[in-house]
Amino acid sequence: MTGQRNTTKDKTATAKRQRPFWVSALVVIILTGTLFVAITYRSFSAVTAEVRENEQLNSMIQNLTDENLQLQDEIHSLKTDPKVIEREAKRLGIAVKDLDAKTQVPVPAK
Repeated sequence: MTGQRNTTKDKTATAKRQRPFWVSALVVIILTGTLFVAITYRSFSAVTAEVRENEQLNSMIQNLTDENLQLQDEIHSLKTDPKVIEREAKRLGIAVKDLDAKTQVPVPAK
């Protein structure tokens, strides 16, 4: 009887010893996969945030460029167009002299 018990114990011990190897391998594979997914997701999130920020900055640049062009047009009109000069002078409450003649507005030094 003791011979049969030892044989059964040996088979069970051998089976238990082999199982942890596969379990360990499976755990390593799962952890590696989880780590890969976490790193990939984090990288994807970072790239997505950078793309979003880049689009916002490009939009701001476009808006500022448009505003700059409008201001340049307004400056040009104020320097050369007597009607615009007269309108702005009235708006500011400045006495307007004869603006029908070509008027040069002095530009203050920067």
